[in-house]
Amino acid sequence: MHSKLSIQVVVAVIICLSFASIQPVLAQGLPADGVVNKPLSLFEPYKNLVNTASVTIIALIITVIYLLININKRRQTERLLQRRNEDLIGVHEELSAQEEELRENFNELYLNEEQIRQNEEIYRLLAEGSNDGLWDIDLVSGIGTMSDRCEEISGFTGKRENFYKKWRASIHPDDFAPTVAKLEEHYQGKTAYFSAEYRLKTADGGYKWVLARGRALFDHEGKAIRIAGSLTDTTDSKLQEARIRQLAYYDPLTGLANRTLLTDLITCELAAASDYGSKGALIFIDIDNFKLVNDTYGHSWGDKLLVDIGGKLSALVGADGVVARLGGDELIVFFPGGGDRVFITEFADKIMKLFEQSITVNQHSFQVTASAGVVMYPDDGSCIDELLRNADTAMYSAKNSGKRNYKFFDKSMFEAVVEKAGMEASLRQAIVNNELIVHYQPQFNLATGRVEGFESLLRWASPEYGLVTPLKFIPLAEETGMIVSIGKWVLQTACVFSQTLFAAGHGRLCTAVNISVMQLIEDDFVEMVAGVLAETGLPPECLELEITESVLMERFEENVRKLGELRRMGVRIALDDFGSGYSSLTYLKKLPITMLKMDKAFIDDITIGGVDAAITGSIIELAHQMGLTVVAEGVETEIQFKYLRQEKCDIIQGYFISRPLPPAEFINELQTCFQRSAYHFEHV
Repeated sequence: MHSKLSIQVVVAVIICLSFASIQPVLAQGLPADGVVNKPLSLFEPYKNLVNTASVTIIALIITVIYLLININKRRQTERLLQRRNEDLIGVHEELSAQEEELRENFNELYLNEEQIRQNEEIYRLLAEGSNDGLWDIDLVSGIGTMSDRCEEISGFTGKRENFYKKWRASIHPDDFAPTVAKLEEHYQGKTAYFSAEYRLKTADGGYKWVLARGRALFDHEGKAIRIAGSLTDTTDSKLQEARIRQLAYYDPLTGLANRTLLTDLITCELAAASDYGSKGALIFIDIDNFKLVNDTYGHSWGDKLLVDIGGKLSALVGADGVVARLGGDELIVFFPGGGDRVFITEFADKIMKLFEQSITVNQHSFQVTASAGVVMYPDDGSCIDELLRNADTAMYSAKNSGKRNYKFFDKSMFEAVVEKAGMEASLRQAIVNNELIVHYQPQFNLATGRVEGFESLLRWASPEYGLVTPLKFIPLAEETGMIVSIGKWVLQTACVFSQTLFAAGHGRLCTAVNISVMQLIEDDFVEMVAGVLAETGLPPECLELEITESVLMERFEENVRKLGELRRMGVRIALDDFGSGYSSLTYLKKLPITMLKMDKAFIDDITIGGVDAAITGSIIELAHQMGLTVVAEGVETEIQFKYLRQEKCDIIQGYFISRPLPPAEFINELQTCFQRSAYHFEHV
């Protein structure tokens, strides 16, 4: 339609142009002669016009043709453009569809990226907030990557080649085999996860405990190609676990095995002994008079002493056995699965020699001793309780034999323990039932020939055991603590008896009372003595307290202070059994004593004569030079009596004068004793 309209326009334009070209000719009119159809009459005058018109027409025709050609080309172009437009419309529609799809994909991608970002954020938070480190290892290339926390734990950094090999090389040698074994089990599909706790070498060369947990990725052939997991630093928990184990199985003071660990070890060994016939030994050690160290210097000193002894025992035992502390000053040396009686005897001797060495605590030297009991298993017991009980029994047998030694368990000892337990129960009842009595042994003054005083000696008149000697029940009373109340009762009884003698007209006799170390270490000992004197009315100068050397040395400074207070009150102090203990002149000068009682061994030496007798004389002379009164106890023969009088000994005591007597008999025999003493003084 557009083409037809264009042609019509062109034709119209041509007609208009043709008319315009001939219009000048028409305007000129007809020729002057009026003839228009003469031959060539019209041409000549209109020749130029015709030519012009022809040219014009030709030009117009050419123009028309040109226009027609252009129109045709236009039409073709329009058709082409139309087709292309249609193609473009299709492409546009397709692009629109693709754009919509891309938009949807973009939105989906954006959402996915946001989800990924959020996941990464969550992962980062988990990685940073978690106490665990995360790791990943490519088992094919050996390259590994780690989280920051994992790097912090392991000391490794970033992405590392040969990471897998270096990780294996960082495992502690003692933990390598079990860790790798667990890893191989997981690679073989035997376990769902790999989990192992081991020590990992850090970048600084140290080791820390870690817990590694992971899971492997397998290829189509079932071969592990990748593994990833977590790493937890368990060093603190391991240390805490070790501390808990230390507290559970080791003594917190000495670091030695405690009763729980010892029980477990012995129980296992006894089971082995039952199955395989193995043997072993247990040595029960108790430090002699250890309580006095605590009471004198304080528990901190005693603790240091125990630590030193425990260390020396551990060094002595070494890998042959185990040293344990049951509690207090009780130590156990356990030799599992070996050692005959000869070996154990030799080792027990070494232990005794070990205690002969002085121990320094806070620049103070201690000379401690120990008593020990030895049992052999399975002969002396089939369970831990039986072994400890029998070893304890043997140890107390050693103590009762003078301490500072050891005894092998014997079944007869158990009978002694049973008897001791029965005696302890009876002794407690003896205090309540008034079965304790005091006997009195006179002390004779060689210068005046008169009885000057008496020593109060405790006896136990038991309905079950008869008259029990002090050597048998006094140690038991000291061990159980009953000696404190018993000692006070003896002091009160002796003071009352002295007052009774004075009231009966026998004059003022010096009352001598033995004092136990357990009494002396009591904080209120001085106050107790002062109270008894005030209660009974006995003058302080008529009371003599007898203290042995061993008692004084247990708590020297404190004991000297207490005895000094008593001396200032007027109470006499006698050093009993002189020569049986330390016999140090240095200590002797520091003691606030008024009297020296020679040990009976020196009196017995008089009958031997020679150097032994001379020593006794030297002691008397030395004591006199120090201003002390000398008492010889245990005088039983006339020879001893004469020698002591010759050496100017001040006072004698013993069966040569009189045995210890009950109160009534002592009073009845008092005048006779005077007469006999005077007779011997004059005629012997």
